[in-house]
Amino acid sequence: MSALDALAARAGIEPYYHDIWGGRHALSPETKRIFLDAMGLSAASEEEAAQSLAAFATTPWRRALEPVTVLRAGSPEWAADIVCDAARAGAATWRIVMEDGTRQEGTVSLADLPVAETQRIDGRPLERRRLALPASLPLGYHRIEIAGDALPGGSDIAMLIVAPPHAYLPETLQHPPGIWGVNLQLYGLQGRESWGIGDFGDLAGFAAAAGSAGTGALGLNPLHALFPGNPAHASPYSPSSRCFLNPLYIDIAAVPDLAECPEARDQLESAALRASLAALRAAPLVDYVAVAAAKAPMLERLYEAFRANHIERGTARAEAFRRFQRESGIALERHTTFEALAEQFRAGKAGHLPWRQWPAPYRDPNAPETVAFARDHAERVTFHEYLQWEADRQLGAAASACRQGGMSVGLYRDLALGIDGDGAEAWAEQALVAEGISTGAPPDPFNLKGQSWGLPPFAPHALRDAAYRPFIAGLRANMRHAGALRIDHVMGFARLFWIPGGALPAEGGYVRYPLDEMLAVTALESQRARCAVIGEDLGTVPEGLRERLSAERVLSMRLLYFERDDDGRFRGAETYPERAHVAIGTHDLPTFPAYWREDDIALRAALNLLPSPDSEAMLRQDRARMRAALLSHLRGLGLLPPAENPADDRSVDMAALVDAAYRFLAATPSPLLMVQPEDVLGVLEQINLPGTVDEHPNWRRKLPMPWQDIVANRRWRDFAAMLSRLRPR
Repeated sequence: MSALDALAARAGIEPYYHDIWGGRHALSPETKRIFLDAMGLSAASEEEAAQSLAAFATTPWRRALEPVTVLRAGSPEWAADIVCDAARAGAATWRIVMEDGTRQEGTVSLADLPVAETQRIDGRPLERRRLALPASLPLGYHRIEIAGDALPGGSDIAMLIVAPPHAYLPETLQHPPGIWGVNLQLYGLQGRESWGIGDFGDLAGFAAAAGSAGTGALGLNPLHALFPGNPAHASPYSPSSRCFLNPLYIDIAAVPDLAECPEARDQLESAALRASLAALRAAPLVDYVAVAAAKAPMLERLYEAFRANHIERGTARAEAFRRFQRESGIALERHTTFEALAEQFRAGKAGHLPWRQWPAPYRDPNAPETVAFARDHAERVTFHEYLQWEADRQLGAAASACRQGGMSVGLYRDLALGIDGDGAEAWAEQALVAEGISTGAPPDPFNLKGQSWGLPPFAPHALRDAAYRPFIAGLRANMRHAGALRIDHVMGFARLFWIPGGALPAEGGYVRYPLDEMLAVTALESQRARCAVIGEDLGTVPEGLRERLSAERVLSMRLLYFERDDDGRFRGAETYPERAHVAIGTHDLPTFPAYWREDDIALRAALNLLPSPDSEAMLRQDRARMRAALLSHLRGLGLLPPAENPADDRSVDMAALVDAAYRFLAATPSPLLMVQPEDVLGVLEQINLPGTVDEHPNWRRKLPMPWQDIVANRRWRDFAAMLSRLRPR
């Protein structure tokens, strides 16, 4: 084996991948070099690769402790590995400092510890020995310290994570018949008084009505912070930061400071603003640029009122804000410093200026110049903190509306797979980002050319060296106010499909990630937040992953579109797993009415998203077979009446077909059934079309009527009543 191949294997780069049709694709040497370089491992030549391999292999032996030790409650493995000099056994002192500050400590003879591994580094014999840890360690994030003459460097400090055996799963999601919920794109949930975009006030209002109709969960698109300087950047799956919220979702009318700001109230009553808002509401698509232009000055006025009426007077509300700042810590400070810097450097320019184009000192969040900027521009930093505080308060109010409406799960949030490389999270965590790499997916039946998402991944070894800090922060932020959290592309816990910048998706390959430890951290955060976890496992799934997720009490996902046998027949309800979220489709797939009409095939053909001229005809033939198979399946179950004209599968009543499909899913043992309102309301336009940016109005479509009219709509009410009878709370 060449040094390049050995280094790639040790770094977790898989030498080949199989596509969904079973075809084998070997990674080229150049792709391996690009991946290794993104991990900080030079391999331009065999000599460089050999040097990097030697350094990479010996690094874990040059410190006493692993950067992080992860234990699972109930596991027989309850020890930390310690590297020591084999020729100088001696004694070592250890201390564990728990999250609450309490300590446990002791002294141990290294010679008495079992040897797990030996190695010779620079002519020095080293051993890895196993230190048994106290059985009484509580769940949480602790610090382990060790010192002794035989240890590399004489002492070491590392993270010790003690996790529960599995994730949290509420009683309602453990047994049939389960619950049903509604999947929403919040921006499209417009109300009668909205500012051209659905907001947290609309969410709270819809939650109250949906809860009274029997809904158990409200699924949401990612609510992550995007780019205030470039509001047209609308994809919630390409965020600036996953740890903070998008302030465009703030309901202006619900901000408490409005009552104390005459200037803002006068502006609200102005004819010009009222006309602008009416136009924004009437538009069929969300105009993010215009929405931001309307909301931004109002939010500035409301902050000024808050500063004058509360911060300067030291009121109880000011103290609540200060408490939010303290609890959010350095992460909030860095995010809002980034926002203030972005304002500064885009002044007079069109759109967002990537942070790599800022003056050099400010590209480093720890640089003295950056610290000084935050101090000198404290008002702008505080303004952005105020926006996060108010957004969090309003999201919390929506969660309360879910609980008051009787929902057992409530808000079902979504954690995006990755981050935009030009955003705040990449700036704050740049040492962990694999530069020049995009995550994506190999070709599959719905994306025949594969997908490149333009999102740089965290390098797996760097993520572990950081004791999973940004991963923990993302989970914690998105479980806040939520009863369930969807993990986008959960296969990334085991491996991610990396693509070299500028390459085609098929030229990428898989890189392995520390599955066991990432699942352990997820279980800990889930139990602490009492938040169920759903792993989006659609596409190419590693063997055994779904079984592992089930054992961890992480729900899988099953879509009606994909649950077919090799002969094309739809699988019976009894074959669906007991730990799964079930639905007809997702935001990346056509609505059920559009799917039935083949609108998605026509759209992809028109936009040149199919790999060959023959693809369209083949897809239409397969779709015709699917329609016949589904009708046969539903009629065989008595969910649809017999066909008057079996040859005409398009004349079926669409409302009856939608009802039948959801009734079928309601009969599965899977505990979480999620409904896309677009299916029920007959919407034909797709929410997001993978493989497009500007060619399709992704993430901009509104629901066809205000939410107040939806909940009063006879069709919607009958549909909700039907599901509530099948899955009563």
